[in-house]
Amino acid sequence: MARTRLRGLEIAGIQIGIEVPDTCPWQWPDEEVARFACLPRDPEVHVGVRFGDVDRQPLAGECYTLGSWTFEVARRGRDWVLGLSRGGRREQVALFDRDFRAGEVVLARELASQAIYPLRGPLDEWIVLHRSVAAGGLCLNATAAAEDDGARVRLGHGDVQPIQRWSTPSTAIFGRNTLLLSGVAGQVRVHRTPWGDAMEPGLASDARVVDLCQVEETAHPYCERLDPEDAAELLVTHAVVPLCDEGLFDRVLRNAQRIAQSTRVSRVGESRTARAPMAWQSSQLQSAFAPPRGAI
Repeated sequence: MARTRLRGLEIAGIQIGIEVPDTCPWQWPDEEVARFACLPRDPEVHVGVRFGDVDRQPLAGECYTLGSWTFEVARRGRDWVLGLSRGGRREQVALFDRDFRAGEVVLARELASQAIYPLRGPLDEWIVLHRSVAAGGLCLNATAAAEDDGARVRLGHGDVQPIQRWSTPSTAIFGRNTLLLSGVAGQVRVHRTPWGDAMEPGLASDARVVDLCQVEETAHPYCERLDPEDAAELLVTHAVVPLCDEGLFDRVLRNAQRIAQSTRVSRVGESRTARAPMAWQSSQLQSAFAPPRGAI
């Protein structure tokens, strides 16, 4: 039996254990992802990696362009199949159970001598998104700024442009202006990810959310706290959900309702002079996922 090594990644409290062949030269894709490396003592996601013959046939699912890569998403019964191709040639295919708790990544044999990160974008993001939502969280188009007792999350702040298909010059699907929320034991927290810069540098890797708000320009400043039903609907309009995954959308609806019950959600009117842009924020457009539209 071939020897393997166990690598780990932990993002927003989600620990991923990656079992790779001992002969596989490992290379983190960049410094940002490498900062989230961990020793996977108790991973909730188990991923096996092997080299083999990669099926070159179309997966008959959704197909998206991410820079020089093509990302394919399909279902096989209740399970997932995800392919990653470059230059018209598929280099890897991943098979996961419906909840992304266990899966296998098959890498093309010709990659055996190359340094590689088998969860290279957007596979790692896809796993984290599904596990976050399964645990009661949300991925939002938003930014987070430090407050005295936690973080204030500003919904939709920045240049958000929903589209019908993914088309971005990078291999990241979340975009720079997204962050993750978790809701545990009645407390909502915001988490930093390796793919975005939506959290103020002064914040730790995670922080308690003291307020979620949507800000708009107005001649007369105001602050209106929303009731839970309206608050949940507002959160859903800023949530990140793949267009091809209706089941995940149903979970997002439920999670938005729970989070709206657990923290303050407001609409805030500010004058133009009060709306200076946050200095750390990237200007990259959000073009990975389309925020869902519709009432709860």
